[in-house]
Formats: sequence, C-alpha cells, structure tokens
Amino acid sequence: MNKVAKAIYSIATLGLISLSLSMPSAPTNAVEVETDHVLVKPYDGSTLRRKNVQEFDRYSAFLGMDETLENPLSLPLEGKVSKLYYSHPKERSIFEIFENYKQALSNAGAKVLYQCDQRKYECAKNYAGPTLQKVSGINSITNLVGSYLLAKLEKSDQVAYVAIAVGQQFTDIHVIEITQMDKGMASLDASALATGLDANGYVIVNGIFFDSNKASIKDTSNKAIEQVAMLLKSRPEMNIYIVGHTDMQGAFDFNMTLSKDRANTVLEVLASNFLIERTRMGAQGLGPLSPQASNKNKDGRSKNRRVVIVMR
Repeated sequence: MNKVAKAIYSIATLGLISLSLSMPSAPTNAVEVETDHVLVKPYDGSTLRRKNVQEFDRYSAFLGMDETLENPLSLPLEGKVSKLYYSHPKERSIFEIFENYKQALSNAGAKVLYQCDQRKYECAKNYAGPTLQKVSGINSITNLVGSYLLAKLEKSDQVAYVAIAVGQQFTDIHVIEITQMDKGMASLDASALATGLDANGYVIVNGIFFDSNKASIKDTSNKAIEQVAMLLKSRPEMNIYIVGHTDMQGAFDFNMTLSKDRANTVLEVLASNFLIERTRMGAQGLGPLSPQASNKNKDGRSKNRRVVIVMR
C-alpha cells in the first residue's frame, strides 16, 4: 500500500468511525473486502454494487457550472481511475453520509477543491443528474437531491483525487491516483500556484508558451492555463493581474507592447475558454524591466520570458 493509500485509509477509517459515535449507531454489515478501494473506506452498512478500474485513463472531474449555470466546468486528469458504486443504508440521510466522507478526507489531510448541494441547485440549475453522468460518469445524484465533492490529497511524491457523490440510494466514489511524474511540474498545479500567491503575492506560471515575437499562444500552454482557471474557480474571492515579461532582445517599445499583448491573450483564454469573469483579472506588461536572470545567455533569456500572476 503506498503512502497516499495508507494516509487516507487509516485516517478515513478513524474519521468515519469517530463521526458515527456522535450519531445513532450504524449497521455493522459494511462490505470491507478487497474489492473496495484501499483509499476510502465505505460508509458503514454500504454494499458495493459495481467497480471499474483502469490502470491508466483520462478522467474529467466535475468542478461545477459557470456563472450562467448552463455550462459545466471540469478538471482533466490522467492516472489510475477507480470507480465504485455503493448502495447505502436506507435509514441514513444524504447529509450524514456525505459529512462522514467529507470529515474523513479532511482528517486525512485532503483539500476539498469543490462541493455542491443539489437541494440548493448548486450542482446544476435543472439537470444535475445528466450533467454529472456526462462529465464524470456519476450516477447517484438526481436532478433534485444529492451532494458532491472533489478533494485532493498530496503526500510526498504521490497525488490522489477523490470524487464522492451521495444520492438518495447510492454513492459514487471515484479515485484518480496520479504520480508527480504524471502530473508534470509542480508549478502547473493549482495548489502550488495558490501556495506561491499566498506566500509571496505573486507566482510564475511555467508552461505558458507563445510564438516567437508574437502574442499568439501555443497549444502546449493549455494545461498551465487550465490550472490557473482551476485556482480562480476554487478561490472565487481572488482577483489577479496577469503580467507578461520578455527578455532584452529587440526594441524596448516592441517588448513592452508584446509583453502586455501576451498577458491580454492569457486573460482572453481564461475568460473565453474557462468562463472566468474579466472583472477579476487585469493584464499588464513589463517587457524586459524586471529580469530574474542575466540576458547575456540563452538560459537566462528563457527564464526572463515568462507570465506572472500577481494577487490584487
């Protein structure tokens, strides 16, 4: 069992039991066999109905709807994908079961990236069931009731995302296990971006690339911009400046204009493709005025060509 598995399983088990102590005792016939996932202990009295495991696959994690509540937002993931579907005890409420899972994940050190309660129409305006099924393959939530969360646990060099959806009769548990190598550079991770912003007030977003001497962005930048969008989605109170930087090659006025145009391009991608409100973002360009390395060599110039997020 890897470090992430040990952390969640051992603490999640304690979390589920300790919460149950403050509530009426649950039935003791929970399925605890090897067919369950080692990361998440099922709620006491649950019965595993089906399980599907792909050793490496893509997964789209539901992250809510845009401000119009018409278009779903999601986080693309890759890794080992396990989908488990449980029926749960009839005498237990959605709230009780959902809060048990949520507390267990919190005790394990997981961070909840998104959650919603369909009783308040937070998951979707009208069609939560079909939306969650289409985006993430979740079947337990109906159009009227159900609670959902997406959480992330990071231990050492391993990462796991856990999506839990609790409906009236059934619970979906989806676990996506990702290694640091699969995840890519830490700087592309939304949590790392948030850590940098909280600590320093700014963070360099590695992985954003443009055509030479142009503001047109390369397709290879999509993953980095997706992480910025995820950060802004998870922190709705956050407003930012997107600041472009260049090296010292070329005319000064050209570089000043280019750096701002590139910042504007990133802003437009966030607004158009990820539906981040433009009022939360501003674009500025500093050209070559704030180098972080020498412009006398290729490596230094490469470091100076960058996009920085500054917290407003």
